[in-house]
Amino acid sequence: MNSLDLRRRVRMLPRHAMLCIASLVLFALPALAQTTSLLEKLTGKTAEPVSPDQAFSVTARRVNASRIALDFSVRPGYYLYKERLFVALKGTPGVRIARVDYPPTVTKQDQTFGRSEVYTKPFVLTLQLEGASHEPVTVVARYQGCYEAMGVCYPPETKTVGVTAAGAVTDSRISGHSKPPPSGRTASP
Repeated sequence: MNSLDLRRRVRMLPRHAMLCIASLVLFALPALAQTTSLLEKLTGKTAEPVSPDQAFSVTARRVNASRIALDFSVRPGYYLYKERLFVALKGTPGVRIARVDYPPTVTKQDQTFGRSEVYTKPFVLTLQLEGASHEPVTVVARYQGCYEAMGVCYPPETKTVGVTAAGAVTDSRISGHSKPPPSGRTASP
């Protein structure tokens, strides 16, 4: 190999290196994108906030004639405020909420509301009913939560959940409901 060949190869080296790097980037980007979505699936965390219905949900089940359990789901990386959690009965004459049993919370220094008691994991509220019967019951739950990573707080959400006598559950979302539940049949922390 003469010195002219060697010089030519040395000059070509940056071009080959750039081609190799460009090829790696082109082939690695789809793999990185798949890794990110796999990571999101494994952790439940996303870079952008999800819809309120994906972040939080509530279902109800009858424990017995005088108790109903509300099962709240909270997506990882999100939280619900205890102070902004209200429950009420709708269209149930002669039946009222006597007591609500709230599970323990986590204390958080919130960007929006300061020191707050929040739920960061799924939890159950138990409603103790007075004047209870085996008739179907409709529960209205209003709550508000946030996405921790970006400090994004959602407007209050209201859900109506029906519990039949046999304990079967029906669920429907009422949007735009911002009034507190009817007085005399409400419970909040």
